[in-house]
Amino acid sequence: MNILKKIIFSFTLSLSSLVFADVSLSGNVGLTSDYIWRGMTQNEGDPSISGGFDLEDDSGFYLGVWAANVTADDDDTVAGSGSLELDGYLGYSGSFNEDAGYDIGYIAYTYPDYDAWDFEELYITFDFYGVYVTYAGGIDTANDYSEIGYSVDAGPGSFSISYGEYDNTGSNYLIGYDWSVGDFTLGFYYSDFDSDAGAASDQDGGFFTISY
Repeated sequence: MNILKKIIFSFTLSLSSLVFADVSLSGNVGLTSDYIWRGMTQNEGDPSISGGFDLEDDSGFYLGVWAANVTADDDDTVAGSGSLELDGYLGYSGSFNEDAGYDIGYIAYTYPDYDAWDFEELYITFDFYGVYVTYAGGIDTANDYSEIGYSVDAGPGSFSISYGEYDNTGSNYLIGYDWSVGDFTLGFYYSDFDSDAGAASDQDGGFFTISY
């Protein structure tokens, strides 16, 4: 939890220097039939509830926290089963023009009571005309991750597709459709993960999300 405290403290100092900036606070909550992250289930195929808060100012700086319930099966090689993922992040986002932008930041993935699972990343994303490219550099022993994707408006929602590679772990692709209904967003996805460990560790399947 010390990582999150450092994030909040450093960003608070940054915000205090932005005397004329408008600061806004927003929240989110979601339910998914399975918590899929980079192609891999984080909840052994069971539903997961998540939620978070974001603090941002009009200069582009932002700070956020996000949490979700997670589990691991009885055969997991890491001691303990886990029950909560708590992430803290901060960064800066901006735009080159109305069709292109960027996002640079830091994120800490933490698991209370299971410190051995904690890891951190620095990330950068560029997006242009519906295409985005993301690179997340793992800090210390954490693995690097890269992803490319595309999103386009389709009917009442948007269609998206992405492909990612996680060093020493595997690759994944995701096909999805997001449909906004008032303040709610319904998501329908299919994910496929090819593990570097072999076919026995591959994962694939569809899942559904609803968020507010």
